Amino acid sequence: MTGILGQCRQSGIVFTRKGLLMKLSTGQSCLGIILIAGLVISIQNFQANPIFFFLFLALILTYVVASIAISKANAKKRLVQFELQAALLDDLVASDFKVENAVLSPQKDEVLIYNLEGVSLVEYKSTGSTYSGGYAGLSFRVAKGVRLNAGKTGGSSTRNPETPQELDKGELTVTNQRVIFTGGNQVRVFDLDKVVNMEASPNGISVSISVSNRERTTELQSNNMDDLTPGMAVSLASAWHEGGKKHAIEVAEQLATQLRQLVSDERAK
Repeated sequence: MTGILGQCRQSGIVFTRKGLLMKLSTGQSCLGIILIAGLVISIQNFQANPIFFFLFLALILTYVVASIAISKANAKKRLVQFELQAALLDDLVASDFKVENAVLSPQKDEVLIYNLEGVSLVEYKSTGSTYSGGYAGLSFRVAKGVRLNAGKTGGSSTRNPETPQELDKGELTVTNQRVIFTGGNQVRVFDLDKVVNMEASPNGISVSISVSNRERTTELQSNNMDDLTPGMAVSLASAWHEGGKKHAIEVAEQLATQLRQLVSDERAK
């Protein structure tokens, strides 16, 4: 298998090697760039100060060995987390989707499926506008509620492109009828009957939801791999909504099987 290790059509979740291969953090990347720059400078000044060349060479070798060790440790941790997620899915099915850590006032025939904490609410928003191509002039107050703009010349105001922004952090509750985000400042309720598009990122770390009664697409994210991911939880809700409890059980079992297959394939290398 290449790139994609498994795909569950019903859930829309794709499991990949992402996170298992060597991936440098921002700090590691910056340190690597600094060391390489130092090595280049030491090569240019080799005859004057040869000791700096060997010093930076030794530091780079140490950096590479340490980075590989950290990467292997992270990969091992991720495999353990995948096994934990598979066990959580098994427990969910065995307990008949009994969830105890959520408070919900259910609607008629609504069934609570899962509850996640530490989920980020993300939406695409513009940061404002940019004025260019002219002189904006001087604006000053001349009377209460009155401002005078002087010296303004031709130019244009362009709205900045929309970028993803975290609006809040809180709990994600999924049922057979709704996906509910409850944060300290924001609340979002997505009626599954009104969903027009739903897409999960690799491993379900984030899931984007578009509904007919909202203009913006909302993204729900969580990097907590010690629990089910938002994509996994929402896929179970969608499966139940579309095909009933039996279909949700099938999807949960398929997800658990693929997670264990991923772990088995990686450990067999």
